Amino acid sequence: MDTPEVSYLRKQILNHISLFFDSSVRSLLDRNPIRFVASSELAGLKEKAVAIPYDIPIPNRQEKPYSVRFNGTELTLWNRITVPLDDVWEAIPNASTPLWYRSRQGTLIPAWNLFGNLSHLLTFGEERGFAQKDRHGRFAAAFSPRLQYDLLEIPAFNEAVAAVVGGCVGLHADGQPSFDLSGLVKSPVISLSHDCDILRGNDLWTQSVRGVRMFLPLARARPPAISNLWWIARNAVAPRRYYFDNVLGMIDLERCFGFNSTFYLLNGRSGRFGARSGLAIISDILKQIPKGWDIGMHYNYDTFLESGRFEKQRCQLERVVESEVAVGRAHYLRFDPASSFTFLLNHGIRVDESSGYADRIGYRNGIAGCFQAYDTVSRQPLYIWEMPLAVMDAVLVKQHGSGAIEKFSRLIGHLGRIGGALSIVFHPGEFFNPERREMMGVYHKILIECRQAGAVSATAAMLAEKLP
Repeated sequence: MDTPEVSYLRKQILNHISLFFDSSVRSLLDRNPIRFVASSELAGLKEKAVAIPYDIPIPNRQEKPYSVRFNGTELTLWNRITVPLDDVWEAIPNASTPLWYRSRQGTLIPAWNLFGNLSHLLTFGEERGFAQKDRHGRFAAAFSPRLQYDLLEIPAFNEAVAAVVGGCVGLHADGQPSFDLSGLVKSPVISLSHDCDILRGNDLWTQSVRGVRMFLPLARARPPAISNLWWIARNAVAPRRYYFDNVLGMIDLERCFGFNSTFYLLNGRSGRFGARSGLAIISDILKQIPKGWDIGMHYNYDTFLESGRFEKQRCQLERVVESEVAVGRAHYLRFDPASSFTFLLNHGIRVDESSGYADRIGYRNGIAGCFQAYDTVSRQPLYIWEMPLAVMDAVLVKQHGSGAIEKFSRLIGHLGRIGGALSIVFHPGEFFNPERREMMGVYHKILIECRQAGAVSATAAMLAEKLP
C-alpha cells in the first residue's frame, strides 16, 4: 500500500506525463504502472518494471552532480545511489555515469535518488525551517544549496520524468531502457504573464526614485545624473507612455505570434511596495485585454498572510473585473511554503505563480510546469496548483547580460527534448522603455526563440484546468 508521499509523487508524475507527453505514454503506464518500493524489496524484484525506491534519505550535503546524454540533450543527476555492480545489476549506460541499474530479470531502478530529490523539491524541503530570509522575508536563490553546483536552472522533475518514460517505453519494446523519446514529447509550452505593478510613470514613488538616482553619483564624487530630469518630465507630461502603452504593445506582439498571457493586476493599498496606479487605470487596462485571456490578482505586499487585507483587495478587484479571480501571484514574490498555500486556498485562489526567485532565474521547485501543493503536516495534497516562476525579465538580463537570449534559447530547447512548460514574467515597464535600454527588444527576441523552438502558449490556469 502506498504511503501518502508515494501517492502524491505518483500523481504528480502522471499529471506531468498527461500534459507534456503523447497520450500513448499514459496508456502504457496505465497498463504497466511504475512501482514504488522500499529499498529492502529491491533484491526480491523479478519482473520487467521500473521500480523507484522511496525510502532512501537525502544526504545532509548535496552530492556532486553528473550528466548523462539523453534524447539529444543532457540530464543532470545528483545524490547517486549505490547497488552492487556484479552479475545481478548492470549500470546503464556505464558505471561512471549511470542513469539506470538493471537486474538480470529486467527490473530498472534509477541510479540517483529520484524519489527523495523530487519529493524534497516539490515540498520545499531545502527551505522548510530555513531561518535566513532576505529583507522582504523571502527565501532567495542565494540561499539554495543547489546554487553551489549551478543546479537552479536544472528542471530536475522534468528530467526525471523523461528518464522514467524512456525506461518504461524501452522495457515494453525490447527490455532495455530507451534514451530516445522521438515522437513522444509534446512541443514545449510557454506560460506568459505580466505583473502590472506600474501602469503610469508619474506616480509619487516612481518619480521619487528617479530623483534619488539623479543625486546618487554625488556620493562617489561624480556629477549628478541629470538625465533623470528628462524621465521625470517625460512621464509628467505623458504618464502612460512606456507603461500602460506597453501593455498594448505586448498584447499586439503576442497576438502576432499566436500566443496569449495572464495579466496580474495590482490594486489595494498604495505605497513604495504597494499599488501605484489606482483602480481607474486598471479599468482601462481591462478594456484592452483580449477576451478569454486570463486576469489574475497580484497580491499586494501588505496582504502577505493578512486575511483582512487580502480579502479586501480581492473583493475590490473582482468588482472591477466583474468576475471571480482565482489565479494570482504575490507582489515581490512574497511566499511562505508552510503557510501560503492554505492561506491562498482559503481565500479562493486555485492557481498560484508565486514560487520563484527574485534574484536569479531558475526552478525553485525543480520543475518546469505545474504541480499540486502538498501539506507536509497533514500529509495530504491541497487543491491548489502551483506554477513556479522560472524567468523574470530584468533578472535574466542582469544575470546573463549579452548572453541572456542564448541562455533562454537553451532553456526552452532543453524542454523541447524532455517536455515541460516555462513560466515567464515580463513587466510593462521593461518591454519598450528607453529608460531601461538594456531591456529594449528582449521580449521580442524571447518570443522569436519560443517560435523557433516550436513552443505553444498556455497560461498556468489553462494547464491546471487539464488536470484532475
